[in-house]
Amino acid sequence: MSAPPPEKTPTAAATLWTELKAVLDLVLDFSFKHFVTPHLIRILYALTLLAATLAALTWMFSGFRSSFLYGLFTLVTGPVAFVLYVLTARVAMEVILAIFQIAEKIRKE
Repeated sequence: MSAPPPEKTPTAAATLWTELKAVLDLVLDFSFKHFVTPHLIRILYALTLLAATLAALTWMFSGFRSSFLYGLFTLVTGPVAFVLYVLTARVAMEVILAIFQIAEKIRKE
């Protein structure tokens, strides 16, 4: 009597490939029956966070090129600007998702 083969758990690469394939199928859907934005919003938010981080770091350290006092000013205002930018981006992404959820609920009724 032999034991059944163990079930394979999907690897991270397989899961990523499956998600990528699903998004690609949505992008190439010319009937526009399904929305692609709710699937891409996480990627857009991650790119927004990356851009905000790079912008804040560039702002904070470029101030020291002008003068020490201006450098201290940018060192303090950089994190504040980062938080405000991320907060604004998050709210905008949630508004976009809310609009798409409303559209999906209206479509189902």
